[in-house]
Amino acid sequence: MPKLGLTMESGKIEKWHKKEGDKVEAGEVLFEVMTDKVTIEVESYNSGILRKILRAEGEDVPVTEVIAYIGEKDEKIPQAEPDKTNISPVAQKLAEKGNMDVNKITGTGSAGRIIKSNAEKYIESTKEEGIEGRIKISPLAKKTAEELGIDYRSEKIIGTGPGGRISREDVIAYFEKREKAPEKKTAPVPADITIKSSKLLGGIRKVVAERMSYSKSNIPHIVLNIKAGVTQLIILREKLKEKILEKYGIKITYTDFLLKSTAIALRENLEVNSTFSNGNYIIYDNVNIGVAVSLEGGLIVPTIFDCDRLEVVDIAKKRIELIGKAREGKLSLKEISNGTFTVTNLGMYGIRSFSPIINPPQAAILAVGEIYTEPAVVDGKIKPESFMNLSLSCDHRIIDGVVGAKFLKRIAELIENPALLIV
Repeated sequence: MPKLGLTMESGKIEKWHKKEGDKVEAGEVLFEVMTDKVTIEVESYNSGILRKILRAEGEDVPVTEVIAYIGEKDEKIPQAEPDKTNISPVAQKLAEKGNMDVNKITGTGSAGRIIKSNAEKYIESTKEEGIEGRIKISPLAKKTAEELGIDYRSEKIIGTGPGGRISREDVIAYFEKREKAPEKKTAPVPADITIKSSKLLGGIRKVVAERMSYSKSNIPHIVLNIKAGVTQLIILREKLKEKILEKYGIKITYTDFLLKSTAIALRENLEVNSTFSNGNYIIYDNVNIGVAVSLEGGLIVPTIFDCDRLEVVDIAKKRIELIGKAREGKLSLKEISNGTFTVTNLGMYGIRSFSPIINPPQAAILAVGEIYTEPAVVDGKIKPESFMNLSLSCDHRIIDGVVGAKFLKRIAELIENPALLIV
């Protein structure tokens, strides 16, 4: 399993593009892996024959662990033909006690060494699946079947994994097909409620759920709110938008001005541009702002690097590029990594204000609401003015209310005096 990012510790194999016995060329997509951020296509480093797949679709694998062998047609495969002597003492005792054939156990230790967990896994699989007519099914698929109330031993689930092994996706596909069958009527639970659909979380949606649960459970949030006047910003954008569209071919938005304001405020208040890690309060020097983008399968946050050094037009170009890639599923790992702060905007949906959940490992996130108009006193007279509500969620372990308040106030000042953003 390749290490595809500095923080990656494991990856879930989403799909194998090749099966055992297939010819593989260097640079050809071999499999897809879901990291803690996004699904990535992994290319083969070498050419040859895919001799053996050790890890199936749906399995979560630690980085650097061997998941398959590519070699010549008759080349010996270490883990396909394990050496009986390459086994840990504890695993050896388990093998002897269970009268196991160690040649059938896949070793995942160094150099294919059979370790305790390998022996235990083998014992569990033979215990649950039986030696006779053994069913090939991944642990994750087995767990999914149990959660969905499917008896994988008696129900005919077609496995599409290596050697006909049943994957999690196979179980879900079987469940959905079974539920849609005319003769199958699902009894509503409870009796007065009808369930329209039911499915396990997967892909990006599952990652978002896990990260947000972690954030709310482990990060003490403090939420600060401010109302910023945007009348001058509206006037400035109206003056510039046609010229920018004609010269650069892009549509500049209020979000672009907000990103520039946030970037400047972060540079001036670097305490907010930070993280809390292993008891350390770490302040970043690079201002890399993530922009939350909603996708059909969940939420993703591409990064605009060194945002404080970019002009508003350059920020607009990058935002448009990243959102386009996000919706086409073409973001690279680099483009969704190393963000130091996040901005999320729900103004286009008529949301006036909301309290965002911090995107770990960052220490703060800014929520942007809709632009609205209400009466205000200006120079002693009542007149209609436009406003925008901003909410800042901070990790209260390292960011005090005063620090967050100064940062948020600075953003409001820049938005209310937008000429400062283009000087």
